[in-house]
Amino acid sequence: MASQAHNQRPTPQEVLEDIQETTIEDTLQDPVLQPGSLTDPAPLSEPTPSPELFNRDLQNALLTLACHSDQRSSKKHRGAKEPDLFSGGSPDKLCAFIFQCQIYFRACEEEFREDIDKIFFAISYLRGIALDYFKPYVNEPDPLQDFDFLNSWPAFVQKLSNTFGSYSPEDDDEDAIVTIPFPHDGKAVNYFIQFAKYQNRIRWDDRSLRKLVKDTIPSRICDELCFTHEDVLSFEGFKRAVMRIDNNYWRRIQEDKNKQHPIHPTQMYSLRILKPDPNQPTTLDKAATPIERPARDCP
Repeated sequence: MASQAHNQRPTPQEVLEDIQETTIEDTLQDPVLQPGSLTDPAPLSEPTPSPELFNRDLQNALLTLACHSDQRSSKKHRGAKEPDLFSGGSPDKLCAFIFQCQIYFRACEEEFREDIDKIFFAISYLRGIALDYFKPYVNEPDPLQDFDFLNSWPAFVQKLSNTFGSYSPEDDDEDAIVTIPFPHDGKAVNYFIQFAKYQNRIRWDDRSLRKLVKDTIPSRICDELCFTHEDVLSFEGFKRAVMRIDNNYWRRIQEDKNKQHPIHPTQMYSLRILKPDPNQPTTLDKAATPIERPARDCP
């Protein structure tokens, strides 16, 4: 009987009840689920990565960052032209050099947030005596002296102007604006483009500017100024009147050329295509022409 009780297998209901009792007891004894453990769970320890895996992830991250940096740099520099080299021998090229640097800084604002970046970028485009002048300040700086032109971009521009610019820039601009020729075979807009380069640099009033332009423009424009409706007492009104008269003159020249050639060359070409050639047979002529067949000998 004892062996029969020992060999008797438990019923499924008894097995299920046994599992439920064991699970409840283990849950109550688990320290993680003790009172307060739900609000303050025990920290889980993270596996420490191996040095090889860490180095590989760091290398991939650096490569990804470099690729994105190159893409941003190429996109940012698109359309931005680097300034021309400045050797210091020609004062006229100094203004153009500073202007080109300003344009490049505007196009690449992310790279030139600090004045010191702008200064050393501009120094890298100096050559000749201009570069030789700044070499001692860069290669052998004096620790007891602080030069503002190496820390401030306006001070650097002022240093360039004082050293390699014109001694009397206003006088040079006045001499240049007086010698601008009016293009008799061109348009007035080309003259005023050159005129505007020096107009803002000199301190002339409207009367002096009008007198200078009136002495330069051709008679075909000067004779019609008395019939204009613009305010010629101001220089801007005088300038608009001159440009309008000049544009009307060149428009009449173009209209006269069009009257001499009423038919456009493309129209002549189309007419020549549509006109049949009398020496060439048409499609109908070819259909009406009998087909000549070679004669055969009768047997």
